[in-house]
Amino acid sequence: MKKIGKCLGMMSMFFVVVVLAACNTLSIEEVASVTVAPKVDNVSISTPALSARIDLAEDLYVREVRAGVFVITHAFPWPGNSMLVEMANGSLVLVDTPYTPEATQTVLKWASEQFGERDIVAINTGYHYDNLGGNAYLLEQGIPVYGSDLTAQLLAERGDALRAMTLDWLQDPADKAYYDAHASLPYVAPDHTFALEDGLHLTFGDEAVEVYFPGPTHAPDNVVVYFPDRKVLFGTCMIIGGDKVGNTSDADMAAWPESVRKLKRFDVEVVVPGHGERLDPQLIEHTVALTSRQ
Repeated sequence: MKKIGKCLGMMSMFFVVVVLAACNTLSIEEVASVTVAPKVDNVSISTPALSARIDLAEDLYVREVRAGVFVITHAFPWPGNSMLVEMANGSLVLVDTPYTPEATQTVLKWASEQFGERDIVAINTGYHYDNLGGNAYLLEQGIPVYGSDLTAQLLAERGDALRAMTLDWLQDPADKAYYDAHASLPYVAPDHTFALEDGLHLTFGDEAVEVYFPGPTHAPDNVVVYFPDRKVLFGTCMIIGGDKVGNTSDADMAAWPESVRKLKRFDVEVVVPGHGERLDPQLIEHTVALTSRQ
């Protein structure tokens, strides 16, 4: 392993609804200041308190959701989440990346300043660019990037179509900077692949990380990443953080609810969606309810 020493102001609701999951109805200030939020779907939501926001760039920020667990939000242009976890042995685990290599470099520069020289490992939860847009930088740094065999396959087979669809969404002249960036964004597959159905088990000293595939959901290859000692689950785009299902171009709507029900096997206190500000365990049932209505 190589040694090395994400909603801003609301974006267009059209894009957030059509492209990804809509942003949460709670403002970031509300999430940070309460531990019990209003009821959603007739369930009382226990919302983890967040630390002060750390702005890394105009469109990129970090918040600590519990000791050593940082949610990274990158709005490019749609706010998307990734996560960095300081493991008990000092290693850092990066789950998904910001949208671009440049933003990923910014995050790792901050991590180096925050933690010093550490081993770092990355995990991609799917083939979409909000899962692995920063891979080019990671691999340039010699950082191992884990992802499933299907993620690598789908990136090769569907990457061009994904780019074309994204560019079609970015036709407004106001989005030119995003258009240009996405047009040239390198799609780079993980260099350490595992069989999707088998998942992946990593250990860092006495602490384990489990990568689990419950079945098709938002995309055929989406996996979740579970940190049992932290009771934290990174749900990627499989878990919906807003009140709309969002982009279903790759989704298996028939399988999605049942696949997410399988996540109830995990003992969780924090669930991080691919998009949105909610971080509560009730997001699992919330996602089941939303996808079952489609």
